[in-house]
Amino acid sequence: MIRLFYIFKLIARGLRLRPAGSALTLVACWFAMSQLSLAFTVVDIADRLSTMPATSGSMVAYVKEGTPRENVAALGNTLRSRPEVARALFIPRDKGLEKMRKWLGASNPLVEDVDPAILPDAFEITLNREHAHDAPRLAREIAGIDGVSDVRYRTGLIGSIAGSFTRIVIGACAFGAVVVICLMLVIYLSIRVGIVSRKQEIEVMKMLGATVAFRYSPYLIEAAAYGLAGSAAALFTTSAALGHLSGYSAALQTVIRPIGLNHAASVVFFSCFCSMAGALLAVRKSIDV
Repeated sequence: MIRLFYIFKLIARGLRLRPAGSALTLVACWFAMSQLSLAFTVVDIADRLSTMPATSGSMVAYVKEGTPRENVAALGNTLRSRPEVARALFIPRDKGLEKMRKWLGASNPLVEDVDPAILPDAFEITLNREHAHDAPRLAREIAGIDGVSDVRYRTGLIGSIAGSFTRIVIGACAFGAVVVICLMLVIYLSIRVGIVSRKQEIEVMKMLGATVAFRYSPYLIEAAAYGLAGSAAALFTTSAALGHLSGYSAALQTVIRPIGLNHAASVVFFSCFCSMAGALLAVRKSIDV
């Protein structure tokens, strides 16, 4: 207990000796983890868009008016049998209107007074990701099936994002790796400066018989504190920013989900990992010297 008290006393003394450097290190940790958290969010959004109706990874096939129910069931089986199709979900006209109102907002004038009787039944067709780029060809083939009146799929921004899921994941991984390495170097430099500035104090402790763990544990604990505080601040600001952004429309609320447990745990893990790895490198360098 006494050793623990002195360790925290040494940490407090180190923070008083370089308050500006400690503050900048904490800000750097917060900024880096905010970028990593946003990268996770971008991947999550791309994943959701790739499985949403009417994206480049999905399409809507409208059933011809007057098609018997048994023919509609056979049409669904035909669609599901195609290797490019991951799912073909039948949506009656009233359910389709309900989904439109949920997506656009019930008070939207485009759907507020729409009579479901004027809408067609439809199939929401979700494509396998490896076939998302074949949406134009597949739409033409499905449009030629008996019982299908029209096929629609989105080719705008949402469709482009959904069709680029693999590239987005690769880019997010590369960006995350750069963020992790940069944060590790920032922590390394900060802890290294702290050790060098108190070199005489460490030498005196060594002469008095203090163990290596006791001499350098304050720096490891300080680095862990940077990681925890930086990740907590990053998760708070990212969550607040996403909540503010999703509040603009019901469509954004469908696309942007709150930060989940896996997301938060990943940010905290990488933050602490980078902080401890950078601190261990700085300590190792000091011991070698």
